[in-house]
Amino acid sequence: MFFISAEKEIVNHWYNKNGFFTISNIKANNKDIGILAFSPKSQEILHIQVSCSLTGTIDSKEIGISSEKISEEKFYNDSVSEAVKKSADFAEKPAIKRVLVLSSLPKSRKAGIMKEFGVMGVQVMEFEDILYDVLEGLDTQYYKNDVIRTLQLAKFLLLSEPAKMAKLLVDDSFSPSSRKEFLSNILDSEEIVKDFRKTNSERLGAILKNSSLKPNELAEMLENSILSKKTRRLFMNSMIEQENKRKIAGKAKRTKRLNVPLKKFF
Repeated sequence: MFFISAEKEIVNHWYNKNGFFTISNIKANNKDIGILAFSPKSQEILHIQVSCSLTGTIDSKEIGISSEKISEEKFYNDSVSEAVKKSADFAEKPAIKRVLVLSSLPKSRKAGIMKEFGVMGVQVMEFEDILYDVLEGLDTQYYKNDVIRTLQLAKFLLLSEPAKMAKLLVDDSFSPSSRKEFLSNILDSEEIVKDFRKTNSERLGAILKNSSLKPNELAEMLENSILSKKTRRLFMNSMIEQENKRKIAGKAKRTKRLNVPLKKFF
């Protein structure tokens, strides 16, 4: 009996949801060689290999060598090709497309990696995109597949809890750049920005205090992006009022210090 990895189960489920019939237990020389997917609508036949890792999947420094080596091993090996052809014998002249699902593609090299595999006749897909699509599409029906059921539990019982979600995001497994990118994407949503109306002045002040905005940039932002003609006048009046209060408080403090009894110093 062959063990099917969680990532392969997710990819298999994704293709099923997109109208493909799949065979996920193809073997060659006692080796699992991926998924065969067939679309009755488009008549496409796909040979899909899944290679995922938490720390990276390929050597991006020598991508030309890696792409050729991986393609030969996973798609063009004689025993692999023969097993796939036998499994696709239901089609008269099967034109089999090759798909490689990878994770952790470096953003700076992503286009180059896809191009190199394209030269080998292999289309690259990112596992993260498939995983997101599967999670987004999950509803509350019961799923018999343990992997999909686990994703469903995570989506509806864990990720739906704002406090727990926030804790996950500040965990050490997320780099500062990842958190920064997450917040940037969150703030691109109009609905999220609208929710800032409910943010109190102390929390908003803490956000601005910890930002890298310079005084002139903050002033320019207020002038051009936030204040209208009406609110600008109110803002300036309020600033003057706050400045006057600060001066009065400072003067009272100095007067109090001047009027301290002499015995206070002994």
